[in-house]
Amino acid sequence: MKFLLNKSVMIAIGIAAVVSIWLLSGLFTEKEEVVAKSVVETHTKNKVNVLVSTQEAHDHADIISLYGQTEANRDVELKAQTKGRISELLIEKGTVVSKGDVIARIAMDDRKYQLEGARAAVRFRELEYDASKKLSQKSFRSQTKLAESKSLLNSARADLENIRLDIEHTEIKAPFDGYLENTSIEVGDFVDSGDPIAKIVDLSPIVVSAAIPEYSISKIKDGQAARAVLNDGRILEGIVRFIAATSDNSTRTYRVEMEAPNDAQELINVGITAKLQLSIGRQHAYQVSPAILTLSDEGVIGIKTVDDANKVVFHPVKLLEDTPEGIWITGLPQTARIITRGQEYVSVGQEVITTQADDEQKANVDEQPSAPAIAKAQEQ
Repeated sequence: MKFLLNKSVMIAIGIAAVVSIWLLSGLFTEKEEVVAKSVVETHTKNKVNVLVSTQEAHDHADIISLYGQTEANRDVELKAQTKGRISELLIEKGTVVSKGDVIARIAMDDRKYQLEGARAAVRFRELEYDASKKLSQKSFRSQTKLAESKSLLNSARADLENIRLDIEHTEIKAPFDGYLENTSIEVGDFVDSGDPIAKIVDLSPIVVSAAIPEYSISKIKDGQAARAVLNDGRILEGIVRFIAATSDNSTRTYRVEMEAPNDAQELINVGITAKLQLSIGRQHAYQVSPAILTLSDEGVIGIKTVDDANKVVFHPVKLLEDTPEGIWITGLPQTARIITRGQEYVSVGQEVITTQADDEQKANVDEQPSAPAIAKAQEQ
């Protein structure tokens, strides 16, 4: 009887042990699965999903941008070439003038009488010379007297020409088409020869000047195409007309000038700030949004891309041109997977999950309800 009781106890203990082992084995397996699953989820979660755009480099002009200003093609300060009283002021400052327009007149005074006297003196000396020549031919007058008559005639003619020029100078005329910037006289003022009268500015063509660094001067050619963007957004297309042969001693830069047509309907004035853009060649470049530019740990401007292993790579870039459609940059390989969204959340060397920009756009389109579906929803 005692033997049977011990046997039953042993069987019970064995069964209990087997059940415990089975329960414990299931518990540990479940924990291992949870831990394994957690590790995988954590690893996946650490991979940031970024939006990338695979692009090819394009051939683009390498542009130098220089800040300068607009200048007049030429300007001149008119000065009196004779003395007298200002009798008329025909054109006021701020007026567009044409070559030959009379701006002001100096009073004639006795110049008409001087002119008549000079003409009479010339006629008298001509008669005197003709008579001397005839007498000389008949040996009634010496060659010395003939030469004296000739000299007096030439002197009279010179006096006549001087008074003619003096009368001509009483009319102060515009030497070229331009803009009457200001006047220094009023009616009744007395002016002497050399006194300032007015300033005329030639604004056609308009000139944009800037200073170019010495390391770029050899890349610019006289007569090459150029463009300038004014601070009000207007764009000028023209050519390089002047490149200085010597540099500024203090800045080590060279003066360069561009000229462009100046429409009278939208006249461009002198002194407007402008960005002069000069092409110095061509190179492979990308047109991107400035929003995707980022800074490296060293403060270098660049763009983040993704390599074939889906790891983040930083590329320093150089800005070529800023346009309304985006900026042109260089410094990337011929083909690049550019991160267009999420670049601020990833670091260099980090492995990421990528989504192509085209795929996202397609997904957004696919998620939009179709026209029949919209009509059906409206009916309901």
